[in-house]
Amino acid sequence: MIRWKKLSALLTAAVMAVTAMAPCAMAASRTKVGKIYLTFNTSDVRVGREGGTVEVTPTGTNTGLYYVDSVEIINEDDDWTSSSAPIVEVVLGVENPDSYYFGSSSSSGFKLTLDEDIEDRFDDIEFVDADREDDNATLILQVRLIFDEDRYGNLPAEPSSPQWDSSSTGLASWGDVTTAKYFEVQLLKDGAEIDNSRMIYDTSYDFSDTIRQHGDGIYTFKVRSVKSVQNTKSGWNESSSLIISGGHAASAVEGWMQAADGVRWWWQNSDGSYPASQWKEISGRWYYFDEQGYMATGWINVNGVSYYLDTTSGAMYASRYTPDGYWVDADGAWRP
Repeated sequence: MIRWKKLSALLTAAVMAVTAMAPCAMAASRTKVGKIYLTFNTSDVRVGREGGTVEVTPTGTNTGLYYVDSVEIINEDDDWTSSSAPIVEVVLGVENPDSYYFGSSSSSGFKLTLDEDIEDRFDDIEFVDADREDDNATLILQVRLIFDEDRYGNLPAEPSSPQWDSSSTGLASWGDVTTAKYFEVQLLKDGAEIDNSRMIYDTSYDFSDTIRQHGDGIYTFKVRSVKSVQNTKSGWNESSSLIISGGHAASAVEGWMQAADGVRWWWQNSDGSYPASQWKEISGRWYYFDEQGYMATGWINVNGVSYYLDTTSGAMYASRYTPDGYWVDADGAWRP
C-alpha cells in the first residue's frame, strides 16, 4: 500500500511538471521580433497648413519580420500651429504570427528617428503609447512629432478685429500686425470656403465682386498673418457674418452669439459687426469684449484699472464685493 501511494504521488508530480512546462514550450515556439526601428517623414505637415500625411519606414536587421499596416494622424484639430503637435498612430503586424511576436510595448522597445529631410521642421519625435493585440501579433504605436521651437516658436500674432465695413458691402478689414509680411484671406459662404485664398499686402480687401457672383447667403471671411522670416503663419481669425438677401446686405440678427467651441460668447451688431477690445452696455449691464470679440470673464485689466466680470454671465460687478473679497466701486473699478 505504501509503495502504491509513493508511485501515485510520483505520477501526479510528473503530470503537474509537464502541465507547468506547456506554456513555456508554447512560448519557446515563437520568437520575439526584437527592437523596432522606425524612421518618420512628411512633406506636407507644416505649421500654417491643415492636414497632411506621414510616411513610416522600418529600418534595422529585423524588417523582414514585420510590416507597417497603417499610418494615421489622429489629432481632432489638424490646423497646425507651433503648439499643436501632430500625434501619429502606426499599426504594425507580424509577417508570420505562428513563428514571431512583438515582445514589448514599452518605449525602450523602439528606436524612433526623423528623416533628415524634415529635421529642419521638427525638433524631436516623442513616444506616447503602445499596445499589443491579437496574441501580440499586432502592435499599435502612438508618437508625437514636435515642431522646431527655434523655427516656429515665435509666430506672428493673429490679425485682430476682422470685420465687414458697414458703409461698403463686401469690404473686409482687420487690424495690422507689425511683424507680418502680408496677410492671407479666405472668403466663406454658409460656412464653406469659396474661391481661392488671397495674399494681401494691406489690412483690407473688397470681396464685393466675388459675393455678387455667388449670390445670397451668409458670408464670413478668415484672415491670418504671414511673417517675413521663413513665411511662418499665425492662426486664422474669422469675422462676424454678412447676410446677403436679394442681392443686398440684410440686417443681421443683433444679440448674443455662441462661438463654434460651444464655450465663448460674442455680441453681433445689427450690421453684422461686433465689439472688440471695448466695453458695451447691453440691457443696462456692462460687458467687456477682448481683442477677438469674445466676452471676457473674471478679473480683467483695462487701461491700468482692474474690473471683475461675472464668470457665468460676463456682467461687470459694481458697488459690491467680488467673490474673492474685494470691493469695486460704482464704476466697477477696484482701487487699492
